[in-house]
Amino acid sequence: MSIEKLNVQEAKANLDTNKEIILIDIRSRAEYEEGHIPGCIQIPLPELEMRIEEVAPDFDQPIYYYCRSGVRTLTAGAILEHMGYTNLYDMGGIMSWPYEIEK
Repeated sequence: MSIEKLNVQEAKANLDTNKEIILIDIRSRAEYEEGHIPGCIQIPLPELEMRIEEVAPDFDQPIYYYCRSGVRTLTAGAILEHMGYTNLYDMGGIMSWPYEIEK
């Protein structure tokens, strides 16, 4: 299984049309409150392994995830893949997201 890297245009189009996608913001609470992509669920990276099954009990459900710049997503992907998730999409960082964010 490989983790697919998504560009922001693909991610936005898919998020707008596929309501099955779970969108995870893996940044800290403070970063999340500064601004996040609408509809995301905030699970800080250190809590990801403990909390992901609360929001994604289906290991085949599509999971999109992002951080600030795209560095922490590499760790998140490795954690999720190790746990057995099969439908993973790395969106990189919110710094490259040109669309609406909410606070």
